[in-house]
Amino acid sequence: RSQGEPMQRTTPRAPRTPGTAAQTPSRQLTRSFTSPAESRSTRKTPEATPRCTSAGSLGSVVSAAGRNERSASVARRLLSGSESKGESKVISSSGATCTEGEKAAWANALWELQERTEGLQCRLAAAQSRGRTLRARMAELDAASLSSLEEMRTFHAAQLVIVDEKAAQRRSELEAQSAEVCNYRGKAERMASGLQAKEEQILRGGQQLADLQARREALIREGEERVARTRALGLARARLELKLLRDGTEVLSGNVSRARLIHNEYLSLKGNIRVFCRFRPMLEGEALLSPPLKVDLRDDSQLTVHSGLTKSVTGMSEHSSAWDFTFDRIFGQDADQTSVFEEISLLVQSALDGYRVAIFAYGQTGSGKTYTMEGPQQELSEAADMGMTPRAVDLIFAEVKELRQKGWAFELHASMLEVYNDAVRDLLPTRPGTAQSSTRGETPRAMELGETGEDWVARRVRVENASTVHALLRRAARERHVAATACNDRSSRSHAIFQLHISGSRLVDGNCEEVSGQLSLVDLAGSERVEKSGVSGERMREAQCINRSLSALGDVVEALARRGQQNESRSAGGAGAGACTHIPYRNSRLTMLLKSSLGGDAKALMFVNASPSAQHLQETLSSLRFASKVHACTVGVARRNASAPTKGARSASRPI
Repeated sequence: RSQGEPMQRTTPRAPRTPGTAAQTPSRQLTRSFTSPAESRSTRKTPEATPRCTSAGSLGSVVSAAGRNERSASVARRLLSGSESKGESKVISSSGATCTEGEKAAWANALWELQERTEGLQCRLAAAQSRGRTLRARMAELDAASLSSLEEMRTFHAAQLVIVDEKAAQRRSELEAQSAEVCNYRGKAERMASGLQAKEEQILRGGQQLADLQARREALIREGEERVARTRALGLARARLELKLLRDGTEVLSGNVSRARLIHNEYLSLKGNIRVFCRFRPMLEGEALLSPPLKVDLRDDSQLTVHSGLTKSVTGMSEHSSAWDFTFDRIFGQDADQTSVFEEISLLVQSALDGYRVAIFAYGQTGSGKTYTMEGPQQELSEAADMGMTPRAVDLIFAEVKELRQKGWAFELHASMLEVYNDAVRDLLPTRPGTAQSSTRGETPRAMELGETGEDWVARRVRVENASTVHALLRRAARERHVAATACNDRSSRSHAIFQLHISGSRLVDGNCEEVSGQLSLVDLAGSERVEKSGVSGERMREAQCINRSLSALGDVVEALARRGQQNESRSAGGAGAGACTHIPYRNSRLTMLLKSSLGGDAKALMFVNASPSAQHLQETLSSLRFASKVHACTVGVARRNASAPTKGARSASRPI
């Protein structure tokens, strides 16, 4: 049959009967043929064996096996032979055996051929199915191969582009390296030529070195001769300089007194009581409570204070007031301790020339008086924040050290007092000369003054260096009365007075010259208003004593101003020339202690400290007005406490 034609099943082969092979030894087996119905019944009942067949059934068998060419030809020959002979043998149902052995044998062969054909057809169908599967798989593989080939083609194209770029880069690098090699080759050639030139230069240098060595030997010999002459000249020069130094030292020591005299005369011309004004900076958080006070500093000596806007009586307009003040020096909020001390350093040095020098700070509570005079209360504060008192001590001892090299000998004694509730108390240790002899918390000794205010002299402690004085100042600050109020967290409740007594001497041509000076540094307690400070009880009594003593100080200043005016009138020959003004020093312990500093024999300077806050405007104006009165006082020319050189005085070479 052709490929794809369905296979037709022929009549099933009847089962062989046992003994058939034995009956036909020649392998020509007899075959029983039956009709199709019988054949079907035979399949259902294998025990039944067909016995006869017809030519028509044989033809159907041959046509079913016609796909095999050999089988079909054989079948045709058999049919033709049987038809030509006219034989139509039918096997009866009684089971009679057919006599034609060839037909039986042929039937058996045809049946076997049919089975083989069916098997081959089954195998062919399976092979075709596998072929179709393989063709489908081949189609899939072809499609996958095509897509993979396309991807590989794209990938290789990109790789080729990258390779081309790298090749171009390598070519450019190769060209650059080739150019660099050419440059190096040119440099090598130039270096070779330069090396040759250097070799020639070295040869010339060697010749020059030989010449220089010969010249050096000659110069060494000449230098040795010069050194010998220089030593001789140096020795003669040293002798001459020593002589000149001795003469210069004598001249300088003789001019020291004259230079200081000129300086003290200059200070006297500026006025015995000078006034410096200083505004402290705004405190942290103070601007939240009140705006800053408007102050115009026209120069270093003039200022104008402006008040805030206030409504008129009718309430229809607003206006502000302004007050002008003039002082010797004005320091703004940005002024530091160093710049302030530079202005008073010359005045401090006057104490070494035999003058009494007094520097005191005045102002309302919380205006920065204690900071100006003593500096921060912390013991580990920076040196730039030191107050006027420790800086003055350092300057005095530095000047003493220089004057000792010029033949002067000095003794220095310190005293520290406070005026608390109109009583004078000693703040120094119990045993003189030591800063640690008194235990912490010991009550300072209360002192009583005589009628004249000069019968009692404060206990003095001899000091040898500045560090000892600093220790005394720190202890006195711990013993001083302080308390917290609504205006200030650390308010001084007493007036502190530190005094440094200086006595010096030197020999001049066998005669002794002596000077005696005194440096007083006063930190006054701040004036306060009870309604603002909110004090009561003991603090109330302290505030009353402070205000009373400051009022007495104001009375003394006013009396000094009147006396100065009377002196001017007396010198001019005007009215009131014969009047005499009483100075009320005895109204307060404070004014009695400051009598020596305010009476005209001393050089005095007052710091007026002011607050930059607008809420303290009235207190600031009160302080500035008092400072203006002090600035207007004329108390006379200060007097120097010194003695001319006299024979038989104590020797200045005695250790102090």
